Amino acid sequence: MKPPLSISVSCTIHSAIILQKAADLAKKLELPLVDHVSQCFSDLVLAYTPEGLKLIQLLPGSKSPQNLLFIDFVHGKNGYRLAKNCTIKQPVARAVGIKPGIRPNILDGTGGLGSDAFVLASLGCQVTVCERSPIISVLLEDGLQRALLDEKTAVIIKQRLRLVVADSRTYLQQCQEVYATVYLDPMYPHRHDSALNRQSMRTTRTLVGDDQDSGLLLEVALKRAENRVVVKRPIQAPLLTERIPSHTIATKNSRFDVYMTFNNPTP
Repeated sequence: MKPPLSISVSCTIHSAIILQKAADLAKKLELPLVDHVSQCFSDLVLAYTPEGLKLIQLLPGSKSPQNLLFIDFVHGKNGYRLAKNCTIKQPVARAVGIKPGIRPNILDGTGGLGSDAFVLASLGCQVTVCERSPIISVLLEDGLQRALLDEKTAVIIKQRLRLVVADSRTYLQQCQEVYATVYLDPMYPHRHDSALNRQSMRTTRTLVGDDQDSGLLLEVALKRAENRVVVKRPIQAPLLTERIPSHTIATKNSRFDVYMTFNNPTP
């Protein structure tokens, strides 16, 4: 068995304010603090950079660190989806039950990098993002804080997207809030095709593992979701459990298995 990765907290900016911010984060996560990334010897580094908090890797012989994870809701893929594909006709919107005049209250039980949760919040849904990995959670929190500073995304984040750092099964069993839809995107089965070899996917898998308890999470979600549970899967992947979905919405590379629950006693 491989030893766990060592992770430290640092910054690429020579600033007393940023260093104190890094010190606070290191204390919160109980990780070692290093004054500057150039002095780090850990496998991975949570580093405050001019762009925001990043998970980086220092490669031997390289002067520049390799960026592994950086969550940005304003630019890049998330910014493009907000600008070009913000429609209720897209598959994920139809899967969670968005219709004209209907915006379900959603729990994203496998928050990850937050992309789908951001899309659903952009479409007008109240979305709670539940993420149990401390490392992924602080990256998400930093991305959300930066999104609050941008005019295009501030309202979406402030009014319709909330981050909860917790195990989703425990949260669902204990929370009082009612969710029409529970959305699950567990770590895909380990394969070697190009889509699953993306750097972000590999790094996330390294941090959180393979979501071995996702079947148990599905069962808990089915008891708590008022209307449906949606499980995102690769197009050729087997069902998450032996339970058969009510229907499926497929795309070229993935599919959404929809399990209707009808736990809401009102018609």
